[in-house]
Amino acid sequence: MGNIRELHLKELPMIKELPVSFQNLTGLQSLDITGCDFLQLNSSVLTPELTDFMVDGCKERKWVNSKDGEEVGSTVASNLRSGCFFSCLNDDFFSAGFTQLTKVTCLILWEANITFLPECIKEFHHLIDIDVSYCKRLQEIRGLPPNLRIFRAIKCTSLTSSGSNMLLNKQQLHEAGKTDFIFPGGSIPSWFDKQSRGPSITFWFRNKFPAKVLCLLIAPILDGSNVQLLRPVVLINGKVQRYFFYHTNVTMVESDYIQLFYLGVTPSRYDLIEMPLKEWKHVEVTYEGLFDTSLIKAMGIHAVKDESRSMEDIRYDYPYTTTQVAAPKSDGPKSWPKE
Repeated sequence: MGNIRELHLKELPMIKELPVSFQNLTGLQSLDITGCDFLQLNSSVLTPELTDFMVDGCKERKWVNSKDGEEVGSTVASNLRSGCFFSCLNDDFFSAGFTQLTKVTCLILWEANITFLPECIKEFHHLIDIDVSYCKRLQEIRGLPPNLRIFRAIKCTSLTSSGSNMLLNKQQLHEAGKTDFIFPGGSIPSWFDKQSRGPSITFWFRNKFPAKVLCLLIAPILDGSNVQLLRPVVLINGKVQRYFFYHTNVTMVESDYIQLFYLGVTPSRYDLIEMPLKEWKHVEVTYEGLFDTSLIKAMGIHAVKDESRSMEDIRYDYPYTTTQVAAPKSDGPKSWPKE
C-alpha cells in the first residue's frame, strides 16, 4: 500500500468514514474525494506524505474525532500544501479540522456555506493563495495570513463593507509582497497616493523606476472565465513597456469589483539608456482599446516608499510646475469620484 501515490474516491454515497488503516498509505501524495455525500473525515486522511487534498461535492462532509479519542486539530498535516474544498463546507469546519491545515500554501473554498474567514487564519504563515469565490454567504474577513499574495472573492455577494475594508486596509501586507486581490467593493483606501476617474492613471519618475508600485481598479466587470479582472497596458513616455496577460471576453456583473495588484513593471535597460537619468519620465497605466473603457469607474496608484531612494523622484502631478500638488488624504477609504 505504501507504493500508492494518487487516490481518487468517487461517488461512494454509502461510505461514512475512512478506516484507521488508511494511514498505511504512507506514500500517498494526492487524494481526491468526489461525491461521497456522507463521508466523515478525521486525521486518518492526513497521511504522512500527503501534499494535495481535494474534496468536491460531499454535501454532508464533516470532520470528526478519530475513534482512538484523538482531539480534533491535534495533528498538523506537515506536508500538505494544497487544500481544495468545493461545495462541501460550513462554519463548523473552522472549529474542527481547520487548524490541521496550517502548513498549506493554497486554500480553495469554492461554493462553501461559510459566513466568515476566522481570525486564526493569521497563524497560517505558509498560506499565500486563498480563493473563496462563489461563497455567497461570506460576510466577514476576521483575519488574513501574514504572507498572503493572492486572494479571490468572486461572486461573494454578501461580503460586507467592513469585510472589503479589511482587505483594503492591509497596507503593510500589500506593500511587502506582490499581492493580487479581487473582491467586491467600490472604494480606494486613503493610503493610496493618487486616484483617477476612468480607464487611465499617470505618474512621473526620474532616475530609477520605483521598485514597487501598487495599482487598483474599480469596475463592474470580470474576464470571460469569471476569475479575474483584466490587466492593464503600461507606457513610459508613450512607449508600451508591457502588455499583461488578459482575456478579451468581458462579462458584466451587477456590482463593482476591486482588483488591487502589484504592477510589476521593469522598463528595459535599453529604453532607460535612451532617456537622461535625471529627466522626468511619464508613466501611464491604461486599459484603452481592450474593451468599453466607460465601464472602468476609477483607478488608484501607490508607490511604496524605498529607503534607498528619495520619494522626491516620484511625482503625481506635472513635475515642471513650481508647486507640487499633494495627494489627497482622508481618515478612511475614498469612494471613487462621482460624475
